[in-house]
Amino acid sequence: MSKNNLAKSVWSKKIYYDIAAKGSLDVNHPAMKILAKLAKGANQILDMGCGEGTRLNFVARGKECYGIDISSKAIGLAKKKYSKLHFTVGDLETLPYKNESFDLVYSAFVFEHLDNPEKVIKEGIRVLRKGGKFLVVAPNFGAPNRASPPFKGNRIKKLVKGFLFDFLPDRDLSWNRVSPIATKSKYDIDGDTTIEPYLGSLIKFFKTEGLKTEYYSSCWEQELPSAGLLQRMFRFFGQMGIYPFNLWGPHLLIVGHKIN
Repeated sequence: MSKNNLAKSVWSKKIYYDIAAKGSLDVNHPAMKILAKLAKGANQILDMGCGEGTRLNFVARGKECYGIDISSKAIGLAKKKYSKLHFTVGDLETLPYKNESFDLVYSAFVFEHLDNPEKVIKEGIRVLRKGGKFLVVAPNFGAPNRASPPFKGNRIKKLVKGFLFDFLPDRDLSWNRVSPIATKSKYDIDGDTTIEPYLGSLIKFFKTEGLKTEYYSSCWEQELPSAGLLQRMFRFFGQMGIYPFNLWGPHLLIVGHKIN
């Protein structure tokens, strides 16, 4: 199921955005803390995949803020709730903004729903001013030790293959595509995943696109308390900063700086 089909079914329900709004208010998440700090130094801000606008409103603080989302339902809710912000229905692969329009571009828990993440990143960079910041946070489903709810492959093969790939010089994202299991009548968290983002390859891709990575984390502190023994071992190595386990946490978080 493509993002367009999801927009017409799963992403057309108000209850979906009620759940999303609660997540957007999790100010203790490390991504929210960094985003709030970056927003203070920005004048024009773009939220790529803004949903119903709660997160953008949180960082607005009187700034000139724009949000774009493929769901007309989400944008309708956003315009009604936050009338002072600028919201548009649109595709992240073809942003309706001029080159170098924003000081800060960010995308929060959206990349797992994309069809073409490479193109979305390039569009984000295009509308970002020189010296501007690009923040992405998403589930780190593509890490060798993780998988999204719709994943149907062999987890052991994924672990071994992913570990080996961490030592190869990727030139593109090569993220694994999955078929969403969410439907119009039944939605579970992350059941609408279409692709499995991974921090390791995203760091490399940022570099190929001319972004200097200022900060990255796989947010091991966000690991569930119920994690198994093997996962706890990976977390120990990751929090010690040992490569590649430091890239295997539950969420990818990266901040790039546009230098050219």
